[in-house]
Amino acid sequence: MTDTVGQPDPGRVPPRPTEPPSVAPYAATYPAPAHAPAPAPAPSGHPPRWAWWVIGIVVPVVGTVATLFATSAKNDPATPPAASGAAPATAGSASPRPSPQASSPSPSVSETKIAPLPGPSSASPSPSGSGPDLTAPAGYQTQQGRWGIAPPPCGETQLVDLDAGVSTTVKVKYAGEGPTTEQTAAIELEYRPDSLGCGNAGDASTYVKLMTTTGRQVGVLRAGQAQTFENCRAAAGTGFGPVQLGGSDAQGRGIVKGAALCSVTDRGSVAMALVEESSKEYSPTVSGRLIVWSKG
Repeated sequence: MTDTVGQPDPGRVPPRPTEPPSVAPYAATYPAPAHAPAPAPAPSGHPPRWAWWVIGIVVPVVGTVATLFATSAKNDPATPPAASGAAPATAGSASPRPSPQASSPSPSVSETKIAPLPGPSSASPSPSGSGPDLTAPAGYQTQQGRWGIAPPPCGETQLVDLDAGVSTTVKVKYAGEGPTTEQTAAIELEYRPDSLGCGNAGDASTYVKLMTTTGRQVGVLRAGQAQTFENCRAAAGTGFGPVQLGGSDAQGRGIVKGAALCSVTDRGSVAMALVEESSKEYSPTVSGRLIVWSKG
């Protein structure tokens, strides 16, 4: 109380503030209840948080492994990349094969054709003694190939066309008999078994003669002479009769290795058949190069 409103009474003791009630009596009477464990969370249908951590780690690792595997397979040395500039292979396309190397087949005695050469401007003369001179005079072109003869059996005869370089065998009625005029219309040489060396038809003859056909100019250009167009045409006019090859008769006529048989053919060409290979039989097989200067 105050004597005057708003002025404290100095002789009066102020009252003690009210203290809050003590909880000790309650604590002594009733002990504090123990804390119960937190209830387990109810399942919510979503994966726990740690599962997302695992997924976040595993997925990048798997992706990295897959990338490394794909890169390794692409650079596998077992399947090297195609060479630069090579065309890719397509399905169904055949793989290229190396073209086989061209080889000169051995000349067939029964049919050997000559192959044309370029014109006279590309044919260069050969030094004397080193081989035939392929130089062609004006109005002619040079061709070359091969020719050959082999002894036919009895009852047949072999005909040689020096224009085409072809040898053919025809049958005759009797051993030692010559071919017909029609069969020799384009023929320069004949290789015929003689009746003296024949028994039955089809037997090998022991006596075969080389001769010219009627009306043809054929002669021998002897070994060591220059094998030129002019010399061959001149030798063609010398002629020779039937000659037995493989013996002293042929040697005496000059038909030996290194020589040539020259002819002015039915087409007006000058043909030079070189004697380069000859077997050692009494009736030998003969062959060699064939040079033809044909009119252009």
